Amino acid sequence: VGTGNLGFPKHLVATLMLEKFLEFSSQRQSKHIKKIIVILYPGDEQTIQVFTDEFQKKFPSTTGPSATAPAPADSSRSTGKFSKVVSSSGKHETKLGNVTIQVVTGDITKETTDVIVNSSNDSFTLKSGVSKAILDAAGVAVLEECQYLGKNINFCMIMTVPGNLKCKKILHLVVQSDKGKIHSSVKEALQMCVKHSYTSVSFPALGTGNVQAKQVAESMLDAVIDVFSQNTSSSLTLIRIVIFQQPMLKDFHSSMQEREATDPKDRGGFWSKTLKPCADNKLENETVIETVKVEPAVFHICGASQAKVDAAKKKINDLISDEQFSIEIADNDILNFSSADCQRIVDIQVKLGVSIKNQITNGQVSVIIEGLSKDVVRANQEIANMLKKVRGEQELKRKLELAATVADWQYQQHGLQYQSFDQMTNYELEHALERAAPTLKVTIHGSDYTVQMPKGPATDRNGTILQIRRIDRLKGDDVPEFWDTMPAGKTCHAVPILDVSSEYAEVINLFKGTCNRTVTKIERIQNPALWKSLQIKKHEMEQRNNHQNNEKRLFHGTSEDTVPIINERGFNRSYAGKNATCYGKGSYFAVKADYSAQDTYSKPNAKGEKFMYLCRVLTGDYTLGQKDMIAPPSKGSGVHMYDSVVNDMTNPSMFIVFHDIQAYPEYLITFK
Repeated sequence: VGTGNLGFPKHLVATLMLEKFLEFSSQRQSKHIKKIIVILYPGDEQTIQVFTDEFQKKFPSTTGPSATAPAPADSSRSTGKFSKVVSSSGKHETKLGNVTIQVVTGDITKETTDVIVNSSNDSFTLKSGVSKAILDAAGVAVLEECQYLGKNINFCMIMTVPGNLKCKKILHLVVQSDKGKIHSSVKEALQMCVKHSYTSVSFPALGTGNVQAKQVAESMLDAVIDVFSQNTSSSLTLIRIVIFQQPMLKDFHSSMQEREATDPKDRGGFWSKTLKPCADNKLENETVIETVKVEPAVFHICGASQAKVDAAKKKINDLISDEQFSIEIADNDILNFSSADCQRIVDIQVKLGVSIKNQITNGQVSVIIEGLSKDVVRANQEIANMLKKVRGEQELKRKLELAATVADWQYQQHGLQYQSFDQMTNYELEHALERAAPTLKVTIHGSDYTVQMPKGPATDRNGTILQIRRIDRLKGDDVPEFWDTMPAGKTCHAVPILDVSSEYAEVINLFKGTCNRTVTKIERIQNPALWKSLQIKKHEMEQRNNHQNNEKRLFHGTSEDTVPIINERGFNRSYAGKNATCYGKGSYFAVKADYSAQDTYSKPNAKGEKFMYLCRVLTGDYTLGQKDMIAPPSKGSGVHMYDSVVNDMTNPSMFIVFHDIQAYPEYLITFK
């Protein structure tokens, strides 16, 4: 308290606070206060050090980490940071807060993360080993940019365009054959990714040509821990280390296991549990909402006889039972509650005297509220408001990711490289382009700029000018070759198909196979962002399932008013229940067109026209669905889940998916 803007001496604050804690606890036995927690800002290392020193003086017998003990130079300083390592064929995975760390065998040039890291030399033109593979695959544009920057900029790290690689940027590092310098290089690369709001990055095993693989693994993993052990709310949530040589995998695996967290009771004393940097961790599947134990009311009943006492006891119990109430809220967005949301639920329990717990049954996530009826109703409303807010945040996140898939907006300061905007500004610029807005106000490095749409420049009030450009991430081989050219500024385009074309014949034959209705029009739905998302999901599913039989062409009936929404945004499982949820709260697709042609699903408009999509659906590995299921169940006891569910395992007539990008509305069929 007071060590910030008020400027109170840190050592004096630490001394006084701990003295008062001791004075309070020694003078009285509190019936209610059981624990005192001091929360320190994780970036304020000086205050953390002062409090740690003072605590060691006041409580020398504790077994927590000593502030005066020298930090070991080896990797043991990082032990106990990672979650339990989960292993599968050619892949080991762990977590550090919100960050997933994967070590895999494979070809780094095939990675689809935001950033791919290249280990290079001082001139950034190394043409051997992994660097040669990356530069050859990326193409001449990347090599030329490396040559130019290598001659004109004296840095140990540069960022270039991706060229032919499926990433947003390539980060080239000057890596020297030294364990400590490898650690520094990885740390700087991660900090660069965090600074520019990238969400994922792939590294090769750096320096293994001259440094032992075990030492490289320790240096790289310790760098991850250094950056993220107190910075768990950054944009970067996935770090992949791609190993080309299979034997090295075991060295990285053992280093990950050495850094697994031990059981909390084995990890030290009171101080390690009491002094906590504040972080905003998301609720994980294995995390439960803390259920507050309600202090019971106690009745002492006195009466003339045991019978009268028993009668009074029964009457009280009946009154309590009449008022006791329970509500279950089933919603998958419970998994997106932040730590602040979880604390809010604890506060609700204390304030209203209710009990709240969460559970996951057959893939369904829910919270159960128990207590007096009026209190349960109030708690239910508060949690419903929290879920509404979380849904809004998730929808915004989805929009940001979709915009990032479509385009990369960049700015250039005089004499420097182009830099990507953060995700929110990128979305706002893309949205302004869609609306044909003439200008947009943005913030760059704390200064307000006005961007002249659509090509810039951006100008602040002092007349400083920045160049603006938009990189279309949907150009190239990401969409089918036979698609028509997309109109400028459009993210979706419906193209009528000529009835004399082979494309028309293919669609009509699939439709007429089970549905003898009169077709008046067939349109091809061109939505590059949705198409690319489907292809990325398909590739990931093929790798995970170890087979390529993951996609089916299925039908989906709809009403006229939802057509523009589906064309623009795809299928939204949030609307599940509009027609039926017999096999789960997901998006439903029929094997036969005549099923989707029923009025229940494809409602006719005033002209008698009905609407149905022929879709590409990633059904993958599937199992039998159940009523009100909100996610596919797990495959056995592992972490992997089924991709979809069906109504009948022997002869399925419908498939249900729970992930919006697992289905693409390929053709819109209008019929009578």
